[in-house]
Amino acid sequence: MKVAIIGGGLAGLTAAAYLSEQPNTEGVLFERSPQLGGRAFTYEKAGFTLNYGAHAIYGLDRHTLSVMERELHLRFGSKQVDKRKVMYEKGEHLTPAPLDFRNLVKTDILSGMQKIRFVGEITAIIANIHQIKHYATLGDYLAESGAAEDVKELWEHLVCSNFFITPEDARRVPGSVISEYYHNLFLSSRPVNYVLGSWAVITDQLRDKIQLAERWSIAMQEGVDGIQYDHGKYVLKTKAREEAFDRVVFAMPVQQVVKLLRGTPWEPFLEPYEHNSATEVMVYDVGLSHVVARPFSYISDMNHKMFISDVSATDHTLVPEGGQLLQGIAYLSDENASGQGDRKAYLEERTQQMEALFDRHYPGWRDAVAVKRVSKKAMVQSVKNVAGNKLLPIRIENMPFYFCGDGCEGKGELAERAFSSGRLAAELLAKELARV
Repeated sequence: MKVAIIGGGLAGLTAAAYLSEQPNTEGVLFERSPQLGGRAFTYEKAGFTLNYGAHAIYGLDRHTLSVMERELHLRFGSKQVDKRKVMYEKGEHLTPAPLDFRNLVKTDILSGMQKIRFVGEITAIIANIHQIKHYATLGDYLAESGAAEDVKELWEHLVCSNFFITPEDARRVPGSVISEYYHNLFLSSRPVNYVLGSWAVITDQLRDKIQLAERWSIAMQEGVDGIQYDHGKYVLKTKAREEAFDRVVFAMPVQQVVKLLRGTPWEPFLEPYEHNSATEVMVYDVGLSHVVARPFSYISDMNHKMFISDVSATDHTLVPEGGQLLQGIAYLSDENASGQGDRKAYLEERTQQMEALFDRHYPGWRDAVAVKRVSKKAMVQSVKNVAGNKLLPIRIENMPFYFCGDGCEGKGELAERAFSSGRLAAELLAKELARV
């Protein structure tokens, strides 16, 4: 069976790596850009390693990546962020983030009775009996919970931090999604880790595994521009060739899938997913020539809904000797998208708020900048997992294709959904192959 995989991001690489182990398959992985990894692309500049996508892994010991490490024989190191140096800023006050029971006792975010209430909620989620899973959204649950405003704000802020979204969007996340996500995270003994050496450590190994199977190839800078069905085959058209395949896996954002299949007989089946919105953030990376300050490994500004990670405090491999790499993330609202001028002013305001956060906690950073990269509109996830959006299934009834990516159904959020959906697409295709 000859398989085409369109998209060389985390999902496409995962699907191709698994399928390359199937003895009766051959295939081509098509990637339009000059590098693999998609939004997990890594590059080096002046001795600093920068990631387009944050390479933090939530709940690594319960993560799909750990499963892939065993099944695909991957090898990578990781290091946990120091939980004792994770802080929240509320008003003008700094306090430990309530990431575990010890920090929950120390934090000033909640009062004594509120802490007892929150511990009860965590315990219920760990036991998988929390009522939130029966509510349509987090907002619906909070409205009926009877919780104090500080507890509600903490729930919103946790979801903001883990899903990279604003409080308005946090209230729209389905209760079942929150229940499943935090069930895994609260049970994890390794809640926040960095892959040492960045995403390239993972993507390079997946690439090597695919290329090791001589029946598979990777077509770089070769985007698929069209697809049609002809005599039982799916003919893919690129600028360089036309080639027929038995099966096609789309490993790209659903917005791009809709565009590629427009005008084909399959277009109507994608209509329910056509208007999905993406998760976008502002990313502000600065590589500093020396360590200007190291008061904590992570500071979350609850006032403005943004945070700064001292990435090099956890992963020293990303900086030259003596250097420091800070990554700021600001969650972006869709509500200011009405007018171009309004949006530009909004993004400029967010930039100033981010720089003020740097100024408060990393004084002298401006004079130490060796590398700076600011992306005012970076896509973190191609489909925001909130009410009104609909995740793409791995298979759609009456469509012959397979789908995977962070906008598809799968375990977890962000990178984990890319990994898990890619793995599942390969598994389903392998089962079909066995039947054939």
